[in-house]
Amino acid sequence: MEDLKNLTNQAVEKQPEIVKRFNEMIDSQHLSHAYLLTGAGGIGKKDVAQWVAMRLFCIDLQGSMPCGECEECTRIMSGQHPDVVEIAPDGQSIKVEQVRFLKSEFSKSGVEGARKVFIIEQANKMTTSAANSLLKFIEEPSGEVTAFLLAENRSLMLPTIVSRTEIIELKPLPKDRLIKELTEQNIAETDARILTRLTNDTSEIQTLVDNNWILDAHKALEKWFITATTGDITAFVDVQTRVMALAKDRFYQEKILDLMMLYAMDLLELKFDQETITYEVNRRQLQELADQTNVRQLLAVADVLLPLKHQLSQNLNFQSVVEKATIKICNIFKMRGR
Repeated sequence: MEDLKNLTNQAVEKQPEIVKRFNEMIDSQHLSHAYLLTGAGGIGKKDVAQWVAMRLFCIDLQGSMPCGECEECTRIMSGQHPDVVEIAPDGQSIKVEQVRFLKSEFSKSGVEGARKVFIIEQANKMTTSAANSLLKFIEEPSGEVTAFLLAENRSLMLPTIVSRTEIIELKPLPKDRLIKELTEQNIAETDARILTRLTNDTSEIQTLVDNNWILDAHKALEKWFITATTGDITAFVDVQTRVMALAKDRFYQEKILDLMMLYAMDLLELKFDQETITYEVNRRQLQELADQTNVRQLLAVADVLLPLKHQLSQNLNFQSVVEKATIKICNIFKMRGR
């Protein structure tokens, strides 16, 4: 019971302004029939939708907050409430059959009252036929219906769906909170800080954590960067033997380039006596390097690394892009002290 009650606080902690906005709409009876909640994975889209459902059905409101303990709240949080209908992708997409089920539910009155709430996770994964099938029911709901469509980006949705919903964009989680959540999942704080500099999308973070990819990438790029910044051309070999093994596809390739850029940014931060850096575990080495290198050279390193993602977007070969950048960085540090 306590775990379920804690879940009621997730929406408030992650999206306090959005919760306040929905509270005001409910109090003034201006709740719309359909909302498109957008934002990165893990920032609270479903939490907000379930919070609104609890706010509507709770039989023991604590001021403007659902209690999280009554039968209505606990059934919603456990996915067992007959008047709160949720669907999610079946495999890679939301199928027409799922939308048919949803449409049949739309046409019914509430089992235990007049109101019904619908939550469609990853709504952007509806097939075109499924989305078109749902369209008229979103446009002309029967009874007291509120539908929540959850998607990472509104641009992934059919324009006809977007035009018939009220769009609410959720803010990214504050980095400190995201780091706290990650450390509570037994991710080392040093890795959590690196991950939150790469993305605030928890689904992407999970991908980077899987199979220790982020740990292996940190080790490989630490070796590459330290070697390159001594002007040692064997860093070129590190690209071939270590870095390429991690560059499985475009997603990972972009993250590798981001990790490289973060090293350059850390050097500049330390050069200008800033306290916070990404690679805290490498602070001593990076501080020594920053002290031994002039600002012009450090800026030159950043200038080498900054355009690499753009080059990758132009379909240039990843290995070639990184190897050329490695040679340039080695040459910059061969000139160190001049």
